[in-house]
Amino acid sequence: MLKLLLVGPFPPPHGGVSVHVLTLQDLLVKSGITCQVLNLSYGAPRSDRYVSGRGRLHFIFLLLRYSLRGWSFHVHINGHNAKSWLVALAAGLAGVIGRRDRAAMLTVHSGMSPDYLDSGRLAAVLGWGTCVFYRRIIAVNSEIGAALRSLPVPENRIEILPAFLPTSTILAPLPDGFEEWARAHEPVLSTALFFRPEYGFGLLVQALSELRKKHPRLGCVVMGDSESRPQGLKQYIHAIGDVTHESCLAVIARSDIFVRPTFSDGDAISVREAIALGTPVVASDVVDRPAGTLCFKTGDPNDLALKLDSLLSGPRPLRHGGSQPAENRIHRLLELYS
Repeated sequence: MLKLLLVGPFPPPHGGVSVHVLTLQDLLVKSGITCQVLNLSYGAPRSDRYVSGRGRLHFIFLLLRYSLRGWSFHVHINGHNAKSWLVALAAGLAGVIGRRDRAAMLTVHSGMSPDYLDSGRLAAVLGWGTCVFYRRIIAVNSEIGAALRSLPVPENRIEILPAFLPTSTILAPLPDGFEEWARAHEPVLSTALFFRPEYGFGLLVQALSELRKKHPRLGCVVMGDSESRPQGLKQYIHAIGDVTHESCLAVIARSDIFVRPTFSDGDAISVREAIALGTPVVASDVVDRPAGTLCFKTGDPNDLALKLDSLLSGPRPLRHGGSQPAENRIHRLLELYS
C-alpha cells in the first residue's frame, strides 16, 4: 500500500505552495492514501497534520526514517534559491538510501526558478544533480519546464501540471470587521500577496491611486504577510494579514475583482481560485494565464488601472466558475503516484 510523505511548507503562513500542500494532503487522505507532511518550517507548532524538524540534522533524520519505513516522497520547493534545491537534494538522497530507487516526485513552484537555474554553473549543476534522484519532476508552468529541460533533464521525466487543486465550495465566514469595511467601499477589490518586490504591491498602489480619481469609494483588501503591513494607506487599503485558506476564498468570492500585480509567477493558485469562484481577475502577463483572466502589461501601473477600469465601468462580466480542470489534476497526480 502506498504511503506518501509530502515534503514542503505548510500553513501558516498561507502562501501558494503551502496551500497546495495542505489541499493535496486533504485530497489524498480522502482518496484512501496514507499521507503525512514533513513541514519545512523548522520548529513549527505541534500538529497532527504534519511533523517538523528541529534543525537540519533532525530534518535529515526524519527523511531517512520515513524512507527506511517504506514511504515514497513528493517534494515541493519554490526552486528560486540554493536552499530549496538542497532540501530537494537531501530528500532525493534519502529516498535512494532507504528505498533503493528514485524518490517519487519533485514539484518546482516558483516563477523565479528559471532565473535561478540560469544564474550560473553552480545553480545549474545543483538543479541537475537534484533532478537525477527523481523519476518525475513537475513544473507548474511551461517556463519552469523549459528551464528544467535546459539543465538538461530528460523530456519524459518532466510533467507540466498547474498547482491548483479542487477545494471545497463551502466558504468560511468573512474575517471579523470585513463586511463593515466592505459596505463603506464600492467597488471592492482583493489581492493575496507578500510585501516583497516580486509581488508588485507598490505597482498596485500606483494603479489604485489613479483609479480612485474615477472611483473614489474604491477599496482593496490585501491578504497575506502579517509582519509588514503597509502604513498610511488605510483610507482605501485594508491589510488583514495572514488568513485561513477558507477565509481567503470567502473574501475573493465577496470581491468585485481579484488582482494579481506580480512581476514573477509560477502557477498563481489564487488566480485559478478566483476564476473557479466566478470573480473577475486582472493579472500581469508575466506568464500564461488561465482562460478568463484579463491581463495587463507587467510592471505598467497605467495599464493595470486601465484594465481594472474597463471592468468597473463596463457591463459587469457574468460570474461563472468551474472546477473540472482542477479535478483532472488530482486524477493525474494519482496516476503518477501509482
